[in-house]
Formats: sequence, structure tokens, C-alpha cells
Amino acid sequence: MPRLSTSAPSADRNLVKGLNERDEAALAALYDEYGERLYDYAMSMSGDGKVAADIVHDTFIDACRRAPRMRDHLHLSSWLYGAARRRCIRRGRAKVLFWDRDGEFTDIPFLDRAEPDDPVPDWPPADELHDLLRASLVRLEPVDQEVVLLAFRHGLRPARLGATLGLTARRAAMRVRKARAALEAALRKEAGRLGRDCAATEPPAEEPKSTAVAVLAARAPVREKREEEAPPPAEPDGKGRWQILHRRGDDSPADPSAELHAAECPDCRRRGRVTAAALLRRAPAPVLPAALRHRVMHTATDPELAGYRADIAARGGALTPSGLPSQPDVPSPFTRRWLFTGGGMAGALAAALVAVFVMGPGIGANTLSWPPFRTHPQPSITHEKPESQGHGKKGQEGPGGVAQGRPGQAPPNPQTGDGDPKPRVPSRPPPSSNRPAKPGVLVVNPAKVEMYGTKTASVSLAAKSGPVTWTAMTSSSQLILSEMQGGMPADGTTRLTLTLRTALIGLPGQGTLTFTDSEGAPHEVTVVWGATIL
Repeated sequence: MPRLSTSAPSADRNLVKGLNERDEAALAALYDEYGERLYDYAMSMSGDGKVAADIVHDTFIDACRRAPRMRDHLHLSSWLYGAARRRCIRRGRAKVLFWDRDGEFTDIPFLDRAEPDDPVPDWPPADELHDLLRASLVRLEPVDQEVVLLAFRHGLRPARLGATLGLTARRAAMRVRKARAALEAALRKEAGRLGRDCAATEPPAEEPKSTAVAVLAARAPVREKREEEAPPPAEPDGKGRWQILHRRGDDSPADPSAELHAAECPDCRRRGRVTAAALLRRAPAPVLPAALRHRVMHTATDPELAGYRADIAARGGALTPSGLPSQPDVPSPFTRRWLFTGGGMAGALAAALVAVFVMGPGIGANTLSWPPFRTHPQPSITHEKPESQGHGKKGQEGPGGVAQGRPGQAPPNPQTGDGDPKPRVPSRPPPSSNRPAKPGVLVVNPAKVEMYGTKTASVSLAAKSGPVTWTAMTSSSQLILSEMQGGMPADGTTRLTLTLRTALIGLPGQGTLTFTDSEGAPHEVTVVWGATIL
């Protein structure tokens, strides 16, 4: 089958112009130009022929609607590969690139190191090439596998590769160099392993010593003459040793017997001339389904499928500012900008918090609560005792020293002109046959309130086995209750709202709510809150 070819820049411009004008001939030419390549790429990424056909179909339908939005029409191939790549990742790509095991490698010579006088070089069998290719790719990360696939098999230059992956041309070139070095090293390791296995299974020769001695004796004069003419070899430094080991593809010392076998074994010599880039280019290509072209043209031109075309384009995701498909594994420029801005804001906030902790004791109470744990109780309204406990007692003094009478008692006598007050006789309430009800038990729930990320909470009070009157007080001025006193009938309930009052920046703290019933029994609720802003 014909190999994958690259299109000229002028052809890409004409195709984009035809797509913008809704020209069916332009879509047919676009499919003929890129259909085989996109199917090969989708097949390598997914490993499923039906999934690859669906990806190619949706890519061309999406290109009819959104490809002309590109700023640079020379990136048509990048747009198509990027749209196909996004769909491959969404559907789940394989861990190792897929190739048909039964497919044959192309007859075009793929050995970059073949001798010029050898027009048809020999290469290892297809099964061995498949093993070399898969064993080498397994050692790479999935992203590096995709980079070498697009760079060496599909011929994308760093600028177009970067536009496909959502990277700059410089970063794309760096990734290509890194991935190629890793793939070459993996290939050399696998070739060395196969060479050692081949040397281990080779039957021993009958008289290797005599033959070797004869050969060395015959070549001795020539070797001595060359040694006299050639300068003494330089001792390799640490970098030279590392390069030698890197070329061997293994960080272990070379085995002399294995190297001698590799120099004499035809299979090992053929295996050693294989390069990673040539192996990728000559790998078997899948056969493009014949019905896929008709399916693409029908979907793109049928007026009744306009909604289907819009749905396919919507599933293609957003476009970058350059008009290229955005990749799900690469953050967009806006995302990177917001991440950078958010990181700066977080750093500034952290610096402000450190400054607050350092300067906290010198800041006024109206701006910041310091220290965070207050132990002084807040003044609260004191609840008066019931009438049943206050008969025959004097009234409490109010503001200004004036005696305040209790409910049911006569008001205090006014002073006379000479300043001597008249004696006050407390009046008793009329006798009643109904005795006052026995006070109940105050139940407070919950026993601990945590206010993390919120400034309000609820506290419920309940009266059990009788009526209850209660009062409340807080240990911190930052804690505010909706009611500070009240009463409940038997089996009654009351829900109070607790509010945390903070300034611009609130530090973590802890306080206590104390509820006292009519019998004087205290009920404490622990309140804990975290740091707050605004």
C-alpha cells in the first residue's frame, strides 16, 4: 500500500479555503490526503479498528465546521491530529502503541546504516521486528511513545508537533530529542539481550582455538604496521566511558564473548543495524476501511444530519486562542495564567497571615482578636428568681439606688419631705389553691459546636419533666447568641442561633457557652472555630 505522505503548504491553504466555502470537493480531497494517516494514528493509539474509524469520521466532520477558524492555515495537519488525539484520550488510549501482529513490514529499506554497495539489505524476520518494536516501546512513557510516533512515523516537525500537543515548538523539539534517545537506548538494550540469548544457544565450535591462532598469526604483521603508523589511543575519561556505555544501550560491562559472537553472527549484525526511527517508519500500516469515505461524505453533506454534525463538533471540546483543539492533558494558556495568579495571591495571603501572627499583640481589639483564646466571661443579663422563691424578701435595688419591686409586690413608698422613707409593708399574693409546678430539667444539645468555614451555628434547648427558665452567658465577645434568657413549658424546645463575630482576619479560637437553669445547674457548650477572612 502507498506510504504516508506529507502535503504541501499550498495544498493545506487550498483545503482550508474550500472547507470555508462549503465545497464538497475540498472535503473529498482532505479525506484523500489525510484519511490514511489519521486512521493509522488512531489505530496505533486505540488498538481497535471500529473505534479508530469512528474517531476519523468525527474528526473530518468537526474539521468541516471549525478547522477554518485557525489563525495559521499551515497548521491544518496539526488541527486534524489534535482533534483525533483529543478523541483518542477521551476514549482511553492504550498503554503501548498498537500494530497488527500479522502485518508485514514494508519492502522499502528501513536500515539507515546499510552499506551503499548493498542495494537490497537484509533485515530480521517480521516476528523479530515486532518483538523489538514492542519491547522498546514498553520501556517508554505513553506520552513519549506518542511523541516518537508523530515525529518519526507521521513526519510532524517541531512547530506542527507542538501545535498538536499544545506546546511551543522549542518544548516539542526537546521532547522529541528526549523520547528518541530513550527509544534508541531501549532498542539497544533489547538487541543486546537477544544477542546474549543467541550467543548462549550457539553450539560450540570444534577447534576455535587453532583457527583463531592461525588468523591472528596471519594478521599480526599488518596489525603491527598499523600500530606503528597510528598515534597511541587516548584514555577515555568519565564522559567518554558514559558515551560508550550509552551507545551499547546497557550500563553493565560488555561481555567479550558476546561481542565476539555479535561480530560473527549474521543475525546479530542485522539486528544491530536497526534504528528506532526507521523501525517506526517501516512498521505495518492498517488498511483503511473502504466504506469510511462514503460515511464521511454522507454525514457532511446530508441536510437532515445538521443536528448530528453540530453534536459531533460540540463533543470535540473547546478551541485554543489559535483556533486549534485544546488537549485534555495540557492546561490552556488561560488556566496556566490563572494558576500563576492564584499562586501569587496565595503567597501574598500567606505572607499577610505571617505578618498578622508576628504583629498580632500590637493590633487593636477592633481590628483583630488577640489572643485567639479568651477566658474572660462576657457580661450577660441575670435572670430573676421566680415568685415562689422570693416571698417575704426585699426588692432588689435598680439603677441609682432605687429599690425595684418584684412582680406581685407593691411599689416602693416615695420619700417624704424630711428625707425619712415610710416603712414599706410587702403585700402577699392572694392565696391560691393551685401550687406552682415543679421545675424541669434543661437539656442542651449539642455539647460541642465546631465552626469551620462558617460563622453561624445552632444550639437547641429542651425542657424535660417540667417547665424550665434559663439564662446564658458567653466566655468570648466574639460569640453572640440570638437570646440570652428565656423560658419553656414542659417538653418545650427552643433553637438559638450562635453567630461568630470577626474582623477582617479572624484567628482560630475556642470559647464556652454556659446555660443556667432555674435550679442554678450550669450546662456548658464548647465552641471551636477556625481562621476566617472577611
